[in-house]
Amino acid sequence: MAIKPGDYVGSDDNEATMTVVEIVDDKALCRWFVDGDVDGDELEAWLPIASLTVL
Repeated sequence: MAIKPGDYVGSDDNEATMTVVEIVDDKALCRWFVDGDVDGDELEAWLPIASLTVL
């Protein structure tokens, strides 16, 4: 299954549920909330698509 913007993903390196915002080449821009708290800080990072699993 191909990962696409809007998917919820996880990785072995990050226990948070992340949202894919954008895909460029072999990387996905992912956003997630620290400690899963939607009132907390939101983080984002470009992660290798190969390290992600669709939830």
